[in-house]
Amino acid sequence: MKTNKDYFALEAGQPLQKHLSTTSGRCVQDLSGRNWKMEKMRIGQGVAEGIHLLKSELSGNNFSWNAASVPGDVYTDLYLAGELEDPYFGRNMHKAKWVQEYEWWYNRAFNVEEDMIGKDIQLVFEGVDYSCEVWLNGTYLGTHEGMYSSFSFTVTDHLIYSHPHVPVNLLTVKLDPPPKNQQNFAGMKHNFAGDYLTGLIPFGIWQSVKLIGTQKSVIENYRCEYDIHNNLATAHFDINIRNLQQEELNGKLQIQLADQDLTHTCKQSVCLSSGDSTISCSFDIEDPKLWWPYDLGEPFLYNLTIQLTVNETILDSIHDKTGIRTVTMQMNPGFTSEESQIPWTFTINGKTMFLRSACWGGQPSFFYGRNSSQKYRMFLENAKEANINNLRIFGWHPAETKEFYDICDELGITVWTNFSFATQEFRTDQSYLDKVTQEIQGSVISRRNHPSNIMWMGGEEVFFTEAHVESGNKALMQMIGKITNQLTNVPYADASPLSSKEGIRMGYATKESAHANSHYYAAGAIFMEDYYPNLDYCIIPELTAASAPNVESLRKFIPQNELWPMGLSWGYHAADIDVLKNLNYEVFGDTRMGSLEEFVEATQISQGTVAQFALEHFRRQKPHVSGVALCHFITNWPIIKWDIIDYYGTKKKSFDYVKRSYQPLLPSLEFSKRRWLPNENFSGNLYIINDYYKEFPDLHYVCEVKDCFGNTIHSEVFNVSVKMNSSKSFKALHFTLPADAREYFTIHLKLFSDYTLLSENEYRLLIADQEEAKKKAYELYTEMHKKSRKYGKGYYRYFPQIFENL
Repeated sequence: MKTNKDYFALEAGQPLQKHLSTTSGRCVQDLSGRNWKMEKMRIGQGVAEGIHLLKSELSGNNFSWNAASVPGDVYTDLYLAGELEDPYFGRNMHKAKWVQEYEWWYNRAFNVEEDMIGKDIQLVFEGVDYSCEVWLNGTYLGTHEGMYSSFSFTVTDHLIYSHPHVPVNLLTVKLDPPPKNQQNFAGMKHNFAGDYLTGLIPFGIWQSVKLIGTQKSVIENYRCEYDIHNNLATAHFDINIRNLQQEELNGKLQIQLADQDLTHTCKQSVCLSSGDSTISCSFDIEDPKLWWPYDLGEPFLYNLTIQLTVNETILDSIHDKTGIRTVTMQMNPGFTSEESQIPWTFTINGKTMFLRSACWGGQPSFFYGRNSSQKYRMFLENAKEANINNLRIFGWHPAETKEFYDICDELGITVWTNFSFATQEFRTDQSYLDKVTQEIQGSVISRRNHPSNIMWMGGEEVFFTEAHVESGNKALMQMIGKITNQLTNVPYADASPLSSKEGIRMGYATKESAHANSHYYAAGAIFMEDYYPNLDYCIIPELTAASAPNVESLRKFIPQNELWPMGLSWGYHAADIDVLKNLNYEVFGDTRMGSLEEFVEATQISQGTVAQFALEHFRRQKPHVSGVALCHFITNWPIIKWDIIDYYGTKKKSFDYVKRSYQPLLPSLEFSKRRWLPNENFSGNLYIINDYYKEFPDLHYVCEVKDCFGNTIHSEVFNVSVKMNSSKSFKALHFTLPADAREYFTIHLKLFSDYTLLSENEYRLLIADQEEAKKKAYELYTEMHKKSRKYGKGYYRYFPQIFENL
């Protein structure tokens, strides 16, 4: 039974005496969570009124501030506080633009955990977007600019170590208004404007804030690289350590790689002078378990421990996962030296792989406060379900969080990481280059040890306009490459695409890489069958098709009175309405505008049909072509665009087309057109694509053609032997369409081993006149561009009636 004294102690708390912690190694106190407060201030008002000097009180100035979360963002905190309507609904994003005109003050009251006491304590910010100033208990700690580099302060002497019931320490962070000219912060913050963003600028404390306690020294970061020779792997580690004392520190550094059976250990004596040191060590691992992309093997991860000791006392230790793998590049066969000078074939542990890729299009939410590890896992597991073996983070989006790479490491999905440079001319002055250098270093250091990360790239569409030709963009991309190559052995390439007409003028070869987006943006001008086969490049890092989300998802962000007929919010949420209609016509011979449900379903099937044709075309070209990336897998806010699984996690019908087309073992049909006439002789070629390092010596290839009523027009079965990691045409397909053929016919392909179905595929082709359909499609394309010329390229062109009653 509790006494009054017990309740008093519970209410008032007990002060703690500062003592030397008996806990060995590193202690971490995560200050993230929902115990933060936030408030708006006019620029300069917070400091003028002494907000930075506030102390932690039970009912002080900040008692009625809005609740806030870290990691998070300003907009989500305001939405939860009721100060903003949901920015994702209707056209609310523009109504929230006032937020970016103010300073936002965040603070967090806390007591220091007992295990921390007596240690040397660092306050670590893993990421703030974009710039901030920091105070602890009224003491100014410093400022930081740039969202990708972490930063820290030594706060041992600024903390209060008592433990009353009202938390005694107060951490205060002033977020500056976000910058608005992207040229000034390219590479230090991701883009907020473009053809699928509104110009609302995200900002916030977007990654965790922690206290890290160690003794006398701190392991700041590490770099691991591996060499593999037969049954032996050599591990190379560079460990960056900061000695927090003025005198030298003599100790031992230990590195352990452990699995469920064995522990591989390297021990080394170290002498650390005051300040920063880098300790290098190498050791061999016999019969290593390698990390593989999931379709090439097991993505095995070792438990990694790095530990610094003095006289058996652990001063600091870190725990992580590591995968033993190598990444090298090979030249693509079939190109001359004038056509390609860069190796584009990814080779993992000596095995080449074809990138069945998709542009990630994330983070899961444009607003950091709406992201979660559960969302990351759901989307990434769905990517693996879609047979995607690579995700491309391109320059419009931020480099991803640790949890993203951790899950990719675990699932065996490889990652192509772009720095945040996209589609503009960049500055060349030294002050800007110095800031860029800091952010590039921060990005690479925090992500370089993930085995899933197999590619770094400088820019996205930075050799894309006449302004870029005369700019310093190429020199900047090459500078970024030099910085990256000093920090990691993972390959680097300047930009994507390289073989644009501007890139060629800037000295790049003619067939390095290209974005296959013109079929989408010029919908109706050219059919897919005529567009994609004319592209001959080593790799296709971006290939575009689009559709509307399911009706249930549309209702979550389009106002009811704008759902059908379409209202302004469709355009605001990035719907290229005429493009979608034109693609519907290409695939169906009809724009499918009879109802909302009909239109939505048609766009998803059209997107899937285009993706199937294009992805399979490039896959059939392996090893001449080494990868293709669908643009996108997800999008970071609810839009009517390129994703195949929408913002809310609902799969579109196009998801199934991509999943089928990306099967590692795939029967595939090469054909020249989608429309055929009654009595016409169909001709095509039957392929098998095999991305596995496994031979299939005796497969039954089944081909069956049916009319729109399900009647069999043609069928054949033959045996094939399939080599590992190959693409081969095995047989020409010929048959005559019936005289009474109508609407459409389907071609079904199946692969059996004995009686086990290994893979299947299908195509729906039309009974119609190809040339007449092209003429009609071109008329739609012409009408689409008349609107653009008259009303501009903004979404108002779809709703000119809004101008009538002005």
